[in-house]
Amino acid sequence: MDIILVVAASLSVILIVTGIVLTVTSPRAAVIGRLGKATGGELAGQPEEKPGLKEDFLWVLGQLGRLSPRKGGVQEIQKNLVKAQVMMRAEEFIGLTLLVGVGTYTVVFLLSESILFGIIAGVIALNVPGMLVNSKKHKRSRAMTDQLPESLNIISSGLRAGFSFPQALQVVVREIEGPLSTEFSRLLRENRLGKPMDDALKDLLERIENDDLELLVTALLIQRQVGGNLAEVLDGISHTIRERVRIKGEIRTMTAEGRMSAIILSALPVGVALILSVLNPEYVSTLIREPIGIAMIIGAVIMQLIGIFFIRKIVEIDV
Repeated sequence: MDIILVVAASLSVILIVTGIVLTVTSPRAAVIGRLGKATGGELAGQPEEKPGLKEDFLWVLGQLGRLSPRKGGVQEIQKNLVKAQVMMRAEEFIGLTLLVGVGTYTVVFLLSESILFGIIAGVIALNVPGMLVNSKKHKRSRAMTDQLPESLNIISSGLRAGFSFPQALQVVVREIEGPLSTEFSRLLRENRLGKPMDDALKDLLERIENDDLELLVTALLIQRQVGGNLAEVLDGISHTIRERVRIKGEIRTMTAEGRMSAIILSALPVGVALILSVLNPEYVSTLIREPIGIAMIIGAVIMQLIGIFFIRKIVEIDV
């Protein structure tokens, strides 16, 4: 039985690492490249890749994800993957999440020989892929916010020079690199293929979660309906975004102490437990063997989560 468990744990770790690596380097990026080439986009010239181990593994993840009873949130998961620019289907992501959870449970159970610790670690690991996707989504959104003021200035200058709005957007695509350039390039391709500009702008908001970009798109839609000087409107939005970024930076500086306190308070119990388990294993093992010790651990985890929740609410200030 020990040999079987060790083999199962090893396979779980290998599959988890392989899954993460293969999904990050998914060949679906080549499909986007071919679509860009077909529509005259900036992604032309991408080399084509033949289906191989990556596609087979993604297919296995998709089949595993379809076995999950979690069907109601598939569309929401797919939207988050699109916003984070993760080249996976929702079913494949669910399969990867289940694989990470089961593999973590197996590894922790073998190391600690405790079913409780294995279940706790498995439940925590189930949330790790979603946390990584949200982190990538927010990072992409912050990068767009940083690029927006400069992009708006370019568009405004182009409009004053006599360019149309699509032509000014094309200048941004050529001059600026990053996620905002990619999204504007897709916006222009959709417009060239026959989609009205208003619908293309609305679809842009569906792919991106960014308050500043939502402000820009709303202003553009209103301007296209009622008219007005678009260059002046964009200048005003650019100034607003710059001020919001400045205020957010000041708030982040003032709340740095609270955020650091949350990190230290969260890591301190875990660090002390690890040190005591090395220095005096018998002292810590009492918490695992005795029912009251297990209850104390569960209570401590719950109170830690409550404390982290309140600290985050205190330091998070919307601008």
